[in-house]
Amino acid sequence: MEVGLTSILLIIGTGVIAGFFNVTAGGGSTLTLPLLMILLGLPGPVANGTNRIAIIIQNAVAAPTFRHGGVRGLRYTLPLIVAALPGAALGAWWGSTISDLLFRRLLALIMIGLAALIVLTPRPEPLPRHTVPTGYRPVTYLTFLGVGLYAGFVQAGVGFLMIFALAGLEAFPLVRVHAFKVTIVLALQVAVLPIFLAHSTVIWSVGLYLAAGLSLGGYIGARTALKGSERLLRVLLAIAAVAMAIKLLL
Repeated sequence: MEVGLTSILLIIGTGVIAGFFNVTAGGGSTLTLPLLMILLGLPGPVANGTNRIAIIIQNAVAAPTFRHGGVRGLRYTLPLIVAALPGAALGAWWGSTISDLLFRRLLALIMIGLAALIVLTPRPEPLPRHTVPTGYRPVTYLTFLGVGLYAGFVQAGVGFLMIFALAGLEAFPLVRVHAFKVTIVLALQVAVLPIFLAHSTVIWSVGLYLAAGLSLGGYIGARTALKGSERLLRVLLAIAAVAMAIKLLL
């Protein structure tokens, strides 16, 4: 697929913004998926599969940044990854075989729902920053089975579900939630990428351009998340999500 210089710059620029949101507040794919579909005219399943390349690379860049910033205990993500994998495989199969029209309509509805979730995701009094988990409640494992299904199907906004599970159910401090989030997303997307490749729904060149922007934005976002605030970012992202949803429906 041939992509012009203007489109490449727009893809990279949007990737930087989306990568920043992905790590600091979650939901960056609510920007990248509509971009690929509206700007480049990609069918929904192809945009969905291509987006996975960028997500993998971006999270691979962001994850070490948290570790270098002093967040430890990332090995405790393994039980959550195992819980999420069956759902992720099923979701990826559906996301790579669904019709373009149905995908667009579902994505628009998902984005409107995410706009509310972005603003309303709970922020309880967290445990100390360096608290290391010793185990998870059964409801958290069940939640991550659903998280995996969603991550495999569309990915956009899955970070908010993880924030709900880890900050809302387990009372993790947000900096640890963000660190766990990028590690879990990385593992799940590596696992489901072969399913999208098998259905020929990945365009490598576009995915790599997007990855360049997401990686830079993810690096900046990871450093920002280690320092602080996200409320304004959530509001701005909610507005962008609603605008993109309206565009998809129209």
